[in-house]
Amino acid sequence: MTLNVLATTADKYRSVSVGEASLYALLGFLTVFFGITLLIFIVWLVGKLMVKFEKAKQTKQQKAVQPIVEQVAESLAVADSTNTVDEQTVAVIMAALMAYYQKNNPKCEFVVKRIKRI
Repeated sequence: MTLNVLATTADKYRSVSVGEASLYALLGFLTVFFGITLLIFIVWLVGKLMVKFEKAKQTKQQKAVQPIVEQVAESLAVADSTNTVDEQTVAVIMAALMAYYQKNNPKCEFVVKRIKRI
């Protein structure tokens, strides 16, 4: 019975020529090709944007750490002249270390027990 339904349905519709079938196949191939090309372009563009935003974020973090580094340099210069390390110098060094480790490893748990001049 199913074969009879298929046979009567096929007679109602005209047959497709080889040229028309080739045209449909070509249009299908081109649609898939352009779709894949569009997806590749979107993924490439998102990757470029992520790299750009990551660089901007790193630059922002470096600008935030720069004053701390300058304070460390000034404190070490003061410590070199007096041959003692005061509490402010220790605090500045701790702040610089915390800023560095926060950028690289957010779950860093360390304690500075003492700072010894070498």
